[in-house]
Amino acid sequence: MGTAAYRARVSGAHDCDVLIVGAGPAGAAAAQLLASWGRSVLVVHGGARGPSLAESLPPSIRKLLAHLGQLERVDAAGFYPNHGNVADWAGAARATKTSDAGYHVSRREFDAVLGRSARAAGARIVDGRVRRVDGDDPTRVACVSPDGSTSTIAAQYVLDCSGRAGAIARRGLRREPSAYRTLAVVAEWECPEWPAAERAHTTIESYRDGWAWSVPLSDTRRQCTVMITPPAGGAAVGGRPGAAMRGGRSNVLQALYADEIGKPAKLAARLARARQISRPWTCDAALYDSTRAAEGRVLLVGDAASFIEPLSSAGVKKALLSAWRAAVVVNTCLDDTAMAAAARDLFVERERDVFADCIRRSRTFFREAARAYDSPFWSARADFAAAAATDGDADDPVSDEALGRDASVRNAFERLRRDPSVRLRSSAALRFEPAPAIEGRRVVMRDRVVVPRGAPLQYAAGVDLSALVRLAGDGREVPALIDAYRSRVAPAPIAGLLTGLSLLVARQALVEEGPTP
Repeated sequence: MGTAAYRARVSGAHDCDVLIVGAGPAGAAAAQLLASWGRSVLVVHGGARGPSLAESLPPSIRKLLAHLGQLERVDAAGFYPNHGNVADWAGAARATKTSDAGYHVSRREFDAVLGRSARAAGARIVDGRVRRVDGDDPTRVACVSPDGSTSTIAAQYVLDCSGRAGAIARRGLRREPSAYRTLAVVAEWECPEWPAAERAHTTIESYRDGWAWSVPLSDTRRQCTVMITPPAGGAAVGGRPGAAMRGGRSNVLQALYADEIGKPAKLAARLARARQISRPWTCDAALYDSTRAAEGRVLLVGDAASFIEPLSSAGVKKALLSAWRAAVVVNTCLDDTAMAAAARDLFVERERDVFADCIRRSRTFFREAARAYDSPFWSARADFAAAAATDGDADDPVSDEALGRDASVRNAFERLRRDPSVRLRSSAALRFEPAPAIEGRRVVMRDRVVVPRGAPLQYAAGVDLSALVRLAGDGREVPALIDAYRSRVAPAPIAGLLTGLSLLVARQALVEEGPTP
């Protein structure tokens, strides 16, 4: 296709509102949302290279897919169900089994489902790669077609959704910790004798020099991966990430994989009755984040902004949430230039928080493995997570985990639950300050509560805390407060409202007056 034809196919008579680099989960989801909101969207996608990875998507992703308008299409695709995890971690067996099903997916097939949804919404997806990004208002993107011809597209905003490739992110915005690196070595297996009760479960197992996981794609087919430190001379073993090796290098990689897959004892015992049906291939699984996930009119979305530990099985969910936030931010910026800076700042803050939260969540698992194995592989990871937690922000004070650990919140919750006649009023020291928040398709300024104790508060347990404080006013009993919130603000669960009230009491934003005489 020549340059003129490529330009016509890409941009037609008009430049686009949003150019998206990459059609993985983040790119396709953002494209679908923005196109469905009436924006002109162009997706430039280089196509998949190498074998397709399997992903384990937890049942909790169903709510997010429904919010994004993708649930029916994903359900209709017939992916193999995910009913939980079976783990042997640091010598301790643990299992999480759910009645609601998530999905075990081939990424190539999952991405294709989301891509079709984006096209149906009106987004255009073309083959190509981004060579250069210049300017601001509009941003000019130089694209190269498969035949080598080039075209420059003017877009109001650009979303880098190119994942680890980081078409834009790699140009000075990405940073990688030097403490450790991780290489994934992957192969597929036919496992006809896998225990029936665990066929729809992801299995995870740690060992001295790494960890392994096995993701089912059918009753008998599984993708089994070892996560290890890249061996010395890794280029000779691993080659290009995602590529299966040929010739001598293939033999070396097979030998490495065979050695490592035999180390997790329980998985090795299962695979002794199975047959490897593919050559192994490698993927870089090293962590990274970005110095800033928004630069001018360019946003780094999903894995382009940061890559979290695969141990969490949350990579796709993280990418979809990032895509939703990016779509809302860009939609806001296109409608209201006065809100653009606040919207971008919200996006940057949330991307930073997500990566920090991942480090916090993995810290416990790394500590357990480091104590169990006393090996360089695990000590490097435990030390990095501990240092990152010390250098960075403390745990998110309003996460479910943090609230569950907070003794002052728990104590207030029990008091309010036991004695509904307690009256609550706003503290004399209370004040409010505006902060950006997402409502529907827009970023808006909403009050957050500046409390005498701790950081400012906006939402917790799904509850608008500033609305709760205002409803309390000069004094109201707990049941009346809950009823007022549910009728005037949102139909929130009672447990969430009690948690929000308890947090406000613990932080002295609300003061207890005691039972009514």
